[in-house]
Amino acid sequence: MALDYIKMSNEILQYIGGKDNLTSVNHCATRLRLGIKSTENVDKKKLTQIEGVLGVEIISNQVQVIVGQIIEDLYNAFGEVAGFSGARNVENKPSVKKRKNIGTLFVEFLELVAKIMAPVIPALICAGFFSLIIIVAQMFFHLKSTDSTYIILNSLGQTALYFLPVMVAYSSAKQFDTDPILSIMLACFLLYPDWSNLVAKGSATGFTSYFGLPVHLQTYNGQVVQIILSIWIMSLLDRWLKKIIPNSIRYFLKPVSLLLLMSIITLTLTGPLGGLFTNGISSFIAFLRKTVPWLTVPAIYTFAMTVGVFMPGFHLALIPIATQNLSTLGYDDIINIWFMAGTLVPGFVALWVALKSKNIKGRNISWTAAISALFGGVSEPTVYGILYKMPVLYAVDFITGLILSIYNGIVGTKAYAYGAYYLTNLLLFYNAKDPNNLIKAIGGIILVAIVSFIGVWFTKWSWNDDANVDQMSLKSIFGRKKSDDSNMSNGSHKLKETKQLSNLKNDIVSAPVVGKIISQSEISDHAFSSGSLGSCFGVSPESDDIYSPIDGEVNSIAPTKHAITIKGDHGDEVMLHLTLDSMKLQPNDISVLIKPGDQIAQGQKIAVLHREQLKKRKLDDTVIVVLLNSNKYKNVKFEKNKLIAEI
Repeated sequence: MALDYIKMSNEILQYIGGKDNLTSVNHCATRLRLGIKSTENVDKKKLTQIEGVLGVEIISNQVQVIVGQIIEDLYNAFGEVAGFSGARNVENKPSVKKRKNIGTLFVEFLELVAKIMAPVIPALICAGFFSLIIIVAQMFFHLKSTDSTYIILNSLGQTALYFLPVMVAYSSAKQFDTDPILSIMLACFLLYPDWSNLVAKGSATGFTSYFGLPVHLQTYNGQVVQIILSIWIMSLLDRWLKKIIPNSIRYFLKPVSLLLLMSIITLTLTGPLGGLFTNGISSFIAFLRKTVPWLTVPAIYTFAMTVGVFMPGFHLALIPIATQNLSTLGYDDIINIWFMAGTLVPGFVALWVALKSKNIKGRNISWTAAISALFGGVSEPTVYGILYKMPVLYAVDFITGLILSIYNGIVGTKAYAYGAYYLTNLLLFYNAKDPNNLIKAIGGIILVAIVSFIGVWFTKWSWNDDANVDQMSLKSIFGRKKSDDSNMSNGSHKLKETKQLSNLKNDIVSAPVVGKIISQSEISDHAFSSGSLGSCFGVSPESDDIYSPIDGEVNSIAPTKHAITIKGDHGDEVMLHLTLDSMKLQPNDISVLIKPGDQIAQGQKIAVLHREQLKKRKLDDTVIVVLLNSNKYKNVKFEKNKLIAEI
């Protein structure tokens, strides 16, 4: 049955706090991105339960509703309902102010670059398709490189790479809240033929002069970092000029002053700095290619599948590496190859799930997800609709992707245009001077199909429509019934096993703090809710005092004090995770009363969580208890106010 996008939009608008809480409406290939004033009015649970919604992410003051390939229809409907029609890139000023210190945190920098690059992706995809058309025409219609059709098509495709600074300047201006036309003009200035000729002519020193200042001779076509830095400085300078130039002459004097000053700053400062950064990355990549060519992509892929899951969209921030490779080397053997593992693998996993699953709803989701990933290059429906809900399949996906990454690194697979990471664009791996490259890519696809098939077909998992999670091979379910909404006092919810296995005995893992229970599936962090770290539950604390959930020995305490691991007397291994905003913690937010090696008893006070300090900074103070060795148990589920683990 077709989705009612108007109804869906009204529900989304209701659960994000209504129109009064909405500041911007935007979207990418699979997500509706909604800027909001406050997260307090957002009901993430109800958003997730809306028909057609695959997942929900809340990052700073933005709600990302993951819906997959229906995004265009939903975006248009939501624009009508919310009154933001055509407001694809409307951003609120407070968000821009928050980005003024983008250099202070690496994660914020990645998030910013990802937002800047997102609107540019369609142009890069077009470039890839034009290259695909040329390859097909050469293979089947004998198109020659001297033909006018070839020259025009190639020019159309190469435009995206050559004029990339212009597109990035526009999207950067939107993010930094400065004049987009003047930003575009600055980028065009860097690509103007006279400047390019001056660079080509060169000099003995590699420098020329501008108003007596030294200027490094370098090209800017295909570059990204330099223009982002320049537009950021431009936005700051723009605000300063507005303050000091009188209104009577601001109309003509401000733009002239802004561009003149930025031409100096760009050529003497931000351009060389960005070039230094870009050249540094290129040198590092060249070093890896020469010494350990097989390691680069597996390393990035492993990061993306572990730490990277906490930074949705960060992959977009690395696209400039691909554009740099394509513009300088003529091929990309890193980012597109990484995307190949992150797209084809989920696609095949979803395909085998669709063929194996007996659940009608699960089968429908899987078929859609498989087609989206394999032929559309969009893996989010698989990631959010399947993998995050079935950790065993997440493991299958990760292992298969890692094998593909290592394989491609060893054989040296190359993408000769952007977008060569799904079946529709398979021919982008073809190059007349390197015909074996396509065979290497096909070999990788066959490898993925076989390994993912084995992983999906011979592991135990099943759909659970009620809990919306799987019963994986460990059968680890933390459901929560409506009758279980009462407040939870310390020790009132207990985890115990009903049978004995090895040195594991009947044991109880109690709540570490007075508060309200949060089932695993409702924890707002995929690393925990997916069970990838082990079976767990959370508590929304109503007290600062933290108690030991088991008898045992303190194994480790994180430097930030937010994570404490305890090895139980009966073989259970437990981690106590204090807050879901551990990266933002300050030294005095948590006081730990124990040290590694201490013997502690269940119910013993071991830490103090200074919640008032956390509330002032609007940090999530949720406390999580993780049974790290939950694979020693056959079944873990929430039942009658108890977490029961069965052997």
